[in-house]
Amino acid sequence: MKAVTWHGVEDVRVDEVPDPKIEQPTDAIVRITSTAICGSDLHLYKVLSPYLDEGDVLGHEPMGIVEEVGAEVKQIAPGDRVVLPFNISCGHCFMCEHDLHSQCETTQVREQGKGAALFGYTKLYGQVPGGQAEFLRVPQAQFGPIKVPEGPPDERFLFLSDVLPTAWQAVRYADVPEDGTLVVYGLGPIGQMTVRIAKHLGVERVIGVDLVPERLQLAQRYGAEVIDWNDEADPVAEILETTSGRGADSVIDAVGMEAHGAPVVEAMQAVVGKLPSRVGAKLMETVGSDRTTVLHAAIDTVRRGGTISLIGVYGGAATPMPMMALFDKQIQLRMGQANVKAWIDELLPLVTGDADPLGTVDFATHLLPLAEAPDAYEMFQKKQDGAIKIVLKP
Repeated sequence: MKAVTWHGVEDVRVDEVPDPKIEQPTDAIVRITSTAICGSDLHLYKVLSPYLDEGDVLGHEPMGIVEEVGAEVKQIAPGDRVVLPFNISCGHCFMCEHDLHSQCETTQVREQGKGAALFGYTKLYGQVPGGQAEFLRVPQAQFGPIKVPEGPPDERFLFLSDVLPTAWQAVRYADVPEDGTLVVYGLGPIGQMTVRIAKHLGVERVIGVDLVPERLQLAQRYGAEVIDWNDEADPVAEILETTSGRGADSVIDAVGMEAHGAPVVEAMQAVVGKLPSRVGAKLMETVGSDRTTVLHAAIDTVRRGGTISLIGVYGGAATPMPMMALFDKQIQLRMGQANVKAWIDELLPLVTGDADPLGTVDFATHLLPLAEAPDAYEMFQKKQDGAIKIVLKP
């Protein structure tokens, strides 16, 4: 089969790789019909390369048609149309029973000290082959796959794999009070969907911050006030000014480790990414740091006693945190990988009806064949051609 594989820093290719097979009685094989590139895939494209091996299959936002199931898989059958959550969880362990599917004790990658295994996301999360491919082996298929109806286009349901539950969790964790103000830093795919979800859930005032004009315009279409974080702008000062000097009730950081505005750390990340895997991984674990410009802005922006919901991916073990400010301002801080299955009951009605209140059908800015994945990654990373969300079609 054809699959998108990693070959080095900023080097992904479409290769022929062996077809997946049933390995455990809880496995399924799914023929992929749509698979998206996630913003966190761009971290693999560059910064997290020490945790990848050449030939690793990428991708964790797929959906498709069930081809085969193992003996213990009863909830789906060949021919079913399914969306696949990015985290692999069993549904019956202590963590899953507490709706913490991203911490599943059955698939936890204990040798790396990490939570549940993820599709297509490095040795840190199990090195499970990903879904940017023609076929995918799905572990824990007795629980994970989400059945969706036939008829509507894939784009109506695809984002249940990651974008929708991640953004939903971000807004829930932000805990915006009635009549409160929410600031969203970063208007990529997750930031855009947090804006839509917040407005859908009744948040009256949402302020989106980004530096890409197309992203600002799109968020504005869905009801956000926007701030252009250009070289001359001071978004923190603008937000404080528009909130009577108090700050926003809640702030979402939807950017993470590769924020703009930290040239020294950016240079260090680039060096670490080009080192041999063993050396680079060790440096990342001991002295690795993230570009925390947005996180610091969130801390400065949120009001005293407010909440920061951190949904952007961070990876540096030695990233400094302004603990004095966090403590003094009595900030509530919530974060973590989305627990996809915990939110599906709330999300599924929003994508199966005719209304499409979150605008999922036209959320993807680019629908491209799998063969164009290398160009798609470059376009997405460089924010070219208005690329906000790219979906690949095997």
